[in-house]
Amino acid sequence: MYRILLASSLALAMAGCNSLIASATGPDPIGSSSGTRTLSQRIEDGSIERTAGVNMHKANADFRQANVNILSFYGSVLLAGQVPSEELKAEAERVVRRIAEVKQVHNELTVGPSSYYQERSSDGVISMRIRSAFTFEKGFPASRTKILTVAGTVYLMGKLTTEESEQAVNLIKQVAGVKKIIKLVDLLPSPEGAPTPANAPAPSQG
Repeated sequence: MYRILLASSLALAMAGCNSLIASATGPDPIGSSSGTRTLSQRIEDGSIERTAGVNMHKANADFRQANVNILSFYGSVLLAGQVPSEELKAEAERVVRRIAEVKQVHNELTVGPSSYYQERSSDGVISMRIRSAFTFEKGFPASRTKILTVAGTVYLMGKLTTEESEQAVNLIKQVAGVKKIIKLVDLLPSPEGAPTPANAPAPSQG
């Protein structure tokens, strides 16, 4: 009898807590919506990027002469930049694939001399302007994207609907200095009532 009363009391207490939290957090559901990275996912992506960079240098000293950019989004890893040989390009991918949390690798490394500081600085400015455009575009889910620019080529990573992906491309096209756009996007289903690709407005030409 005591156990039944205790269980009932705990259940009532939990119900009271849930009601209190529901009232305090407003009308919207709590938790992460589809495509929104949780704090733990952000930490894991950061850990993948750091681990990959360290392990590359441990594996081969020639990476000191390379320019390898590593971007992780939900465990999907982008490698972009310049390496001195095809062997080093392949080795970079092998190192990343050995990391347990990595689900996929996009190896966009090119073989050739590393870019100069001025070019990297220009790429950084392009990425910064794109992120700003995403952030200030009303209704656009900037938090569900990651941007990297290498030699004027913009890599777009994210979890977006078809419409959001088209919107992102149009915003990127408006930024000076962009030479090419490569989309590495996981497409999410469009919300109910949103236009489908068949009747969605055509993207503007950049």
